Amino acid sequence: WPRGGGSRVCDGAPPFPTAPRPSTFRHTLSTGGQNAGEMAYGPLCQCAFMSYGPRIQQKAPPLDIVKVIWEKRAKFEPPMGVEAPPPGQFMLLAFDLHEAKADPSTATRSMPLDDRCVIFGSSQFHDGQVHDGHKSVQEQHTALFFMKGKWHLKGINGNTYMESMTAHPWLRDAEGAVPKRYTSSNARKTEAIAPMDPKKRLSREMCVFRLGDSDRRFWIAGPLPLKEGEMEEAGADAGRSAAVGGAAGVAGADRRDRGGERDRGDRKERGRKDRKEARSRTRSRSRSRGERRRK
Repeated sequence: WPRGGGSRVCDGAPPFPTAPRPSTFRHTLSTGGQNAGEMAYGPLCQCAFMSYGPRIQQKAPPLDIVKVIWEKRAKFEPPMGVEAPPPGQFMLLAFDLHEAKADPSTATRSMPLDDRCVIFGSSQFHDGQVHDGHKSVQEQHTALFFMKGKWHLKGINGNTYMESMTAHPWLRDAEGAVPKRYTSSNARKTEAIAPMDPKKRLSREMCVFRLGDSDRRFWIAGPLPLKEGEMEEAGADAGRSAAVGGAAGVAGADRRDRGGERDRGDRKERGRKDRKEARSRTRSRSRSRGERRRK
């Protein structure tokens, strides 16, 4: 660079930029003259770039902050109007399908239903909750409460399925005995309950339910009300007695038929004999009349 700073390489070419002197730099800052544009190319700017690298795309240190994206659901509170059931009348029983199919008499676990509301779920931190640890079961899945003399099911955070007791022939009560079975003319034997659905009433037939896709079944034993069209099924003993009675009735009907056939045969034979006797009488009378005429 030439010392004068104003020399030209050729005629008509602009002068080369020169680095400002310290006095000129202070004068430029104070006066704000035309040399302010030349300051960016000075030695101070070059020293600034050489001392440390650019701060573009530099990451800040990580922050140890726990953020809650989803709000935690509030604890379920039973609705207004729930009441305590009559003591000692209802029993909650639970069984797993694979255990019940293997040995129904020992697979059932039971507990008395004396509370006004029972919550079912997978949480182990809520007091008084019935546990089901299946992966499809929520912490608080469904609620069972007693209201106006009836048991109702209400979904909380997951789907619940009510089932007919006719779909589970291995049901056993707390003593291991076969309970009374009820059926109906309704072809729907399973009913789904979503969290937004209203409460569903349990009945004598629809007294079994499951949580989500779990293999465990819960059912209520006790004097549940009958829905429209529900009736008691005939038990095995009643079926056997009915079968025996039917066979006896058929045998009696066969005997009666055979006896009637014999009676009809006897009547026919008696009719034939009577006709023969009548013919013989008429023949004898005609003979006697002919003899009289001859005389």
